[in-house]
Amino acid sequence: MKGNIPAELHGIRAEIINHRVREAPANALIITLPENRRVLSSRDGLKTAGLVCNCYLPKAVWPLFDENPLSWDEYLNEVLQDIGRSPDEAATLSTGVNMDYLAWDEEGFENLWVAAFVTAGVKTNAMRVGMDKAGTIERSGAFEKIGTINTVLLTGVRLDLTAMAASFITITEAKNIALQEMDVRSAFNPEWAATGTGTDGIVVVSGEGDESRYVGGHTKMGELMAKAVTKATIQAIKNGLEATG
Repeated sequence: MKGNIPAELHGIRAEIINHRVREAPANALIITLPENRRVLSSRDGLKTAGLVCNCYLPKAVWPLFDENPLSWDEYLNEVLQDIGRSPDEAATLSTGVNMDYLAWDEEGFENLWVAAFVTAGVKTNAMRVGMDKAGTIERSGAFEKIGTINTVLLTGVRLDLTAMAASFITITEAKNIALQEMDVRSAFNPEWAATGTGTDGIVVVSGEGDESRYVGGHTKMGELMAKAVTKATIQAIKNGLEATG
């Protein structure tokens, strides 16, 4: 498993930037793409983006975002202004997990490659979906910011919308393997194995190479995606548990 994030990976630059959110120290993973690419995000939907951001929101500022959902747009604008970019160019995720506990993994076969960047906070929000009762209701876009597993997946192959949507299935199955391997239990009913955190996010970035139409488990691309996500998620869970004791 890799340690520090790479400065550059297949022309893609990944870095963690430190900043402050309403006087509270915070940071963000910024992945800058070599050109605008098609991205499918659980937060932003389908868009063309030049960068992907996974933003750590420290606990001190959670009430601000709960009270005013528009604060997210203001915050993101502040973060990206520092690097000369705008929210319109970005696909974004947010989490209560510090980027210092980020994990990543790259898998490859011949000319194929996949890289997964994952943050995972499972101590307070892990749940078994559909069995644990919901704890929040969306009201005008506002939710409580708690533990989250965020996954950013990049690949060199070109994915059409169907393949990008199907990759969410492969990513989710791989995430569940990591949760099983780490024996993560529901924070609400510890006798149940957790399937996620209830606020998990995914961003998939298409490449510019040969087209790949199928990304399920029977395909090499699906295998590479699953391996990268499982390995990175296991390490991210370990990092998060070590950080919280």
